[in-house]
Amino acid sequence: MLSENGRPEDGTDNENPNMSETFVRLRPRNEWRKGYDKDRLADEVRALLLEIPGVRYNISQPIKDNVEEAVAGVRGKVVLKVFGTDGKLMRDMLDQARAQIGKVPGVVDLDLYRDATVPQLQINLDRDAIARAGLTTGVVNDFIGTALAGKVATTFWEAERPVPVRLMLPVAVRENQLAIGELAVPRPAGGSVPLRQLAQIGVLSGAANIYRESNSRYLALKFNVEGRDMGSTVNDAIDIVNQNVKVPDGYYLQWGGEFENQQRAIKRLEVIVPVALAAVLALLYSAVQSGRAAAAIMLAVPFALTGGVFALKLGGMPLSVSAVVGFIALLGQASLLGLLQVSAIEQHRAAGATLEASIAAGAVEKLRAVLMAALLALFGLLPMALSQDIGSETQRPFALVIVGGMVTTLIVTLFVLPGVYAMLASERYSTPESEDEAA
Repeated sequence: MLSENGRPEDGTDNENPNMSETFVRLRPRNEWRKGYDKDRLADEVRALLLEIPGVRYNISQPIKDNVEEAVAGVRGKVVLKVFGTDGKLMRDMLDQARAQIGKVPGVVDLDLYRDATVPQLQINLDRDAIARAGLTTGVVNDFIGTALAGKVATTFWEAERPVPVRLMLPVAVRENQLAIGELAVPRPAGGSVPLRQLAQIGVLSGAANIYRESNSRYLALKFNVEGRDMGSTVNDAIDIVNQNVKVPDGYYLQWGGEFENQQRAIKRLEVIVPVALAAVLALLYSAVQSGRAAAAIMLAVPFALTGGVFALKLGGMPLSVSAVVGFIALLGQASLLGLLQVSAIEQHRAAGATLEASIAAGAVEKLRAVLMAALLALFGLLPMALSQDIGSETQRPFALVIVGGMVTTLIVTLFVLPGVYAMLASERYSTPESEDEAA
């Protein structure tokens, strides 16, 4: 176990001194206690951290953690930012959003991001008192700045190097609230007035950091998603926040984080999937030269894809971009096996066999080819579907869809597709040559 506090010397990680990153190296999975998996381990770690007061945590992985911060500037899969000017009002809005988002299933590690407070010496000037003393706020501010922060009064040369001389009060005075109040502010007409008569002085809690993005101040709320697909979880969170959190004029909410990449991928897939379906249908028609045969294959494909849905459910995996890509690949496999079956049936019909005899002969003839193609894809991706190693979170949904889908694809190709073909095909087999002769 290794812990890092604050930011590194090279300045590549903009963290505060009260921020600690703890790296835990896990044992190989075959050495874990029975019944433990990654989700259960993370849940027990969260339960232990909750017993420590004042701790805000985020469970992640090193590379993933850096990617999330690079995407949204916040460590978390999903980030809700509020932009505005009043820090207290912005925090109240995020507190309301946190209470509502906490009701959404699948949300974990929900908390405000970098919302620490520190004691601050706050001096609030009284403009009326300053005017009665014959002073201006600029003069008083300059006096306070010189006393507490210092001011360069002169410069002397040490050999060939200029050394600035800064004038400021001793540390003992700058750290004493009562001593600061007794500082004598000189008046233009002569004499002086204590600073406590010109301002309200006190030590109050204030924000440790003020974060800005696109020249606007913001506060952030972050959370992760477990046990559910990110898309539906974020949609539910957005809906519940829009319904229950009122955003004043001049303020606005912005959602960001890792789910932005998912949304961009889904939008691309909304274009790619219809194009893929149209391309597959065109290729099927060019292969069998029959619109009804191509339609029969495409109508059987949805039944073949159901195995991928059941496999994701049994594996406890949500629908992700990787799973959607798996369904696209499964579409090609199901179309290929259907083409093997239907092309054999079409060949027997072209030879003069009846519809029923052609369907039976084609199913028997292509049984071995269909089994080999289906089992090759199934057993080839089975190790990937069962893997629990590093990186399996991305490859496992893809493999599960293919493995589960090939089981139903095999059944649909052998038993369902012949029936669909029988319903769509005409009793009399016609070819372009026979149609020309009849004409």
